[in-house]
Amino acid sequence: MMLQEQRHKMIESFLKHQKAVKASELAVLLDVSIDTVRRDLEILEKKGLVKKVHGGAVLIQNTDNVLNKLFSEREVKNIEKKQEVASLAIELIEEGQAIALNGGTTTIEIAKAIVDKFKRLTVITNDLRILSILGANKHFNVILTGGFFNPEEYTLYGKQCEEILSNFNIDIAFITVNAISLEHGLTDFRINEVGVIQSMLSRSKYKIVAADSSKFETSAFINICPLKEIDLIVTDHSLPSDVLEEYSNQNIRILSPH
Repeated sequence: MMLQEQRHKMIESFLKHQKAVKASELAVLLDVSIDTVRRDLEILEKKGLVKKVHGGAVLIQNTDNVLNKLFSEREVKNIEKKQEVASLAIELIEEGQAIALNGGTTTIEIAKAIVDKFKRLTVITNDLRILSILGANKHFNVILTGGFFNPEEYTLYGKQCEEILSNFNIDIAFITVNAISLEHGLTDFRINEVGVIQSMLSRSKYKIVAADSSKFETSAFINICPLKEIDLIVTDHSLPSDVLEEYSNQNIRILSPH
């Protein structure tokens, strides 16, 4: 079992990267009970390192209802870049295909872009916001996975969600993640989303990561898969040319407006 000091270091490291975390996520990550997590957070709070909030904790300088703001802040951050990524990504879709969109702010922009462009698509998603957007096109076949509801992300997750995904043969999976790097591959801080992403990738013929340029050469807490398992990364024009060259040298395909 992990020692208390090790757990505290992992909690601090997580919060330095992600600013906020739920107690339930830490329990899964550390493989301990919720009560153990709560005790750890109480100790860290007494040391002045974190601030306990309802359901979790935030960094001490980020106490203004951070847990409830995480999604909305990501949604508006780099919005023009995300829209640029979406406009490139939809050029890879053909009428009548089955595509998958996991939960995320960039895939939301892809959903907005395909509503008016296509007449017939089957779209599988675990994101309730995407479901709402796609409902504007009555000709789409939209499949919402089952599973547990994540109120912070408006997504569904869990074994039921992953099992439903295993029933489909998907032409293209458009995946959004928190971080991309040559060293760590695809990584994410959303514990509940990782299994969903992996299930979508495993059922897809063509695997595409849709990510704005700010995600490159960064790392989040949880590994998803190496870059060699991805067919293509779609990004915006702001990706530095040296980064583009470095990835190309490693045989990682990137589509951008360069």
